[in-house]
Amino acid sequence: MNEGRPAAMRTLNTGGCSMNNVLVGVVSAVDFERARECISELSNYSEYDDWLDSCYGRFMGLSLSGAEASLETVGLDDFLGWCGACRMRPSEAALDAYAEHSRRRSRREPLSAA
Repeated sequence: MNEGRPAAMRTLNTGGCSMNNVLVGVVSAVDFERARECISELSNYSEYDDWLDSCYGRFMGLSLSGAEASLETVGLDDFLGWCGACRMRPSEAALDAYAEHSRRRSRREPLSAA
């Protein structure tokens, strides 16, 4: 059921109806300037708040269309390392895919006994 969908968009079976779960990957304000050097689409935005407004707009559009959407902040260095390991060009779509990858990975990690 999830074949052909971007990694950051998965279909959830909610017991009678299906719902898309979509993560919108974002970087922190601190990492934005460095991210602009690596992610070509970010050069279209003069400042972090403009880009974040665009991300919120995408989030709202997805939510209003029935998707279970959420913004997910990702670490820039981890994201860039993942792109290199996957031989993927850093992009906004890759940010979304990495957000999904990170969330799935964190769900599999065992809880500490501390």
